[in-house]
Amino acid sequence: MAIFSNKKNEDIEIGFGKKKYNNSVRFLNPDGSVNINRTGSGGLNNIDIFHWLTTCSLFHLISVIILGYALVNFLFASVYFIIGAENFGGIDGSGAINHFFSLYFFSAQTLTTLGYGHMYPVSHAASTVAAFESLLGLMSFALATGILYGRFSRPKADLLFSNNILISPYGDIKGLMFRLANQKQYELIECETRVIVSYNDPETGKREFDGLPLEVDKINFLALSWTIVHPLNEESPLYGLTLKDYEERDVEVLILFKATNDTFTQTVFSRRSYKASELIENAKFTPIKTEPDEKNRLKIDVTKLHEYSKLS
Repeated sequence: MAIFSNKKNEDIEIGFGKKKYNNSVRFLNPDGSVNINRTGSGGLNNIDIFHWLTTCSLFHLISVIILGYALVNFLFASVYFIIGAENFGGIDGSGAINHFFSLYFFSAQTLTTLGYGHMYPVSHAASTVAAFESLLGLMSFALATGILYGRFSRPKADLLFSNNILISPYGDIKGLMFRLANQKQYELIECETRVIVSYNDPETGKREFDGLPLEVDKINFLALSWTIVHPLNEESPLYGLTLKDYEERDVEVLILFKATNDTFTQTVFSRRSYKASELIENAKFTPIKTEPDEKNRLKIDVTKLHEYSKLS
């Protein structure tokens, strides 16, 4: 039976401890986020709205802005409606529905400090609410500016990792391989990759973390794609393991990537992990063709990064 080597190439503690878990766990999600749910400090302490707004997808951000804008105007229009349409000058139409829509658009003009002047408050109660809404509008735009600046000024590594990690022929032996590429047009320089394997050791009864030596762990430019290779030789803690062994020991391969974003001249990071369900045995990545375009620039289709073929 294949077992993990007792020889550790380095003493590693990356922050997840050595505890062995009865159930399968995942330390890093496929998107690179840490798969930890911190509890016990209260519900409000677990909410970080600014972090979520600066890291969520553009679709979610736009949805929050539109829904929040519509909801705030609906709430203020309801307050104005309760105060009474007779407390506003220049209101058009008759009937409750027409009055409510007029007050809704008055709220939108007040919130944005646009103020067409067609409608205006004529009582102290209506003027007080309108003044409060104007203050809220100014504060909201200041917050929105900070969120947008945070999103667009935050340097990051927009890496695309292959969907699967493969066990492929590598010289006279086999190698554990995955691919990555830069999705954006800016350059990532001084790129470094560190690969760590986590597993339940059947001999020690603990969760172990071993660093995996790589064929190449540093390159100057991530210009094209990069195939990361760990040779599965006798020095590897994964030597001789089958797919069943990976599953039984709850193996997780953790990737830590570091580079410098030349646009901001700042260090950026990216993470990814692979579980046994994402491991393909006896397969090989399909080469990604690079050819000059009409401007004599090398062209690479990063969507081909995931393609592989099974070997007979």
